[in-house]
Amino acid sequence: MPLLSRAVLLISAALCGGFFALSGAGFSWAAEPDQFSNGTLVFWFAAGLALATPLWLPAVVPARYPRFFKVCRRACAVLLLFPTWLFGSIVVNNVGRFLSGFSFTPIALAQGSVLTGCCLVCLFVLLWPEFRRHADRTT
Repeated sequence: MPLLSRAVLLISAALCGGFFALSGAGFSWAAEPDQFSNGTLVFWFAAGLALATPLWLPAVVPARYPRFFKVCRRACAVLLLFPTWLFGSIVVNNVGRFLSGFSFTPIALAQGSVLTGCCLVCLFVLLWPEFRRHADRTT
């Protein structure tokens, strides 16, 4: 995998996982500030890391083993559909609120749009070799 593709995946993993972890920790702090501890921070960090696994795993797996790398890329592309759906629902909800006349949050819409865009770009990065291989076979 080219260095640029790995960089895109790692930067997107940091954005998506970090957003999820910070949002969760912020919610935990707001919901029960007296129960908030370092354990809560570790939990949300682990949750953000788990959510971003489909993004950072193919970037760190060496391409030395082509069969394993191919399976890893495909599995991560399928797993990446969950964060795409999660962040896309933020966009759909805010657009729906805007169109119905309710107050919407422009910051949440912008964050959701950026994170959904990151996930879609990463899906393209992960599946591009499959598209190229298929196009080479058909010509």
